[in-house]
Amino acid sequence: LERALRAMQEELAEVQSSSHTKLDKANALVDGIEEKSATVNKKLHDAEARLAEVNKKNTELDMKLRELEVRESLLQKERLSVATEYGPHIL
Repeated sequence: LERALRAMQEELAEVQSSSHTKLDKANALVDGIEEKSATVNKKLHDAEARLAEVNKKNTELDMKLRELEVRESLLQKERLSVATEYGPHIL
């Protein structure tokens, strides 16, 4: 009976040791995943900030393009007006 009890205690100790080892490995994996997740989140935040800046620049460039198109249209109208008023030989 004592031998069986000792064997059970040894088996319990081995199971506990194995469980602790596996738990330590699992915790190390979780730590690694959390570090990678933090890195990915930082990169995502940086990318979102860059995208916002690109979108802002794009909007500014679109506005400048529209302004240039309006100016070009006005200049064409003025040229046509001058050509009509003074004749094509002036241009």
